[in-house]
Amino acid sequence: MSVAFAISETMRGVHHFVDPTRGTAEDRLLYFHARWGAPIAASLNPLSAAFMRYEAKGDIFVQDLTSACSTCRGTIAIDYLRTFTIAYELEFEADGKVYRYAGKKTDVRLTRPLQLIKTHTTCYGKITNATNKIISRSVVHFPPETAVDVIRSFRLYWRG
Repeated sequence: MSVAFAISETMRGVHHFVDPTRGTAEDRLLYFHARWGAPIAASLNPLSAAFMRYEAKGDIFVQDLTSACSTCRGTIAIDYLRTFTIAYELEFEADGKVYRYAGKKTDVRLTRPLQLIKTHTTCYGKITNATNKIISRSVVHFPPETAVDVIRSFRLYWRG
């Protein structure tokens, strides 16, 4: 048994298709809500393979790709020390096909607190299909009005 934590987060913004068979490259809505967490001891141990890497699951909506919210699951990896990134890897299905959202918050340096207003809240991403072909590119943001909800979503629990 170990103590674990979980927290919920929402990101929303726009995507545009780069695959012309999907339509024009105009901005379309994209958002996801993910609950992520891990056992505290493993996620905070720099010698662990799970260091700052968290399991995530939730829902994703990609306008003109998903017909409604689609269940997604994957990982969120936080690297404040080497690459200064927060990376999201989420898989989901739409119309019976598997897609992968890969997003990254870049230049997330805790030593630059004023820049965190942008770097910790802006995620640049892409959606690929099963053959790794890029379908769409996106920019999503952490909506400031959800900050209180994120803090309130934090939970500690026993994991067996």
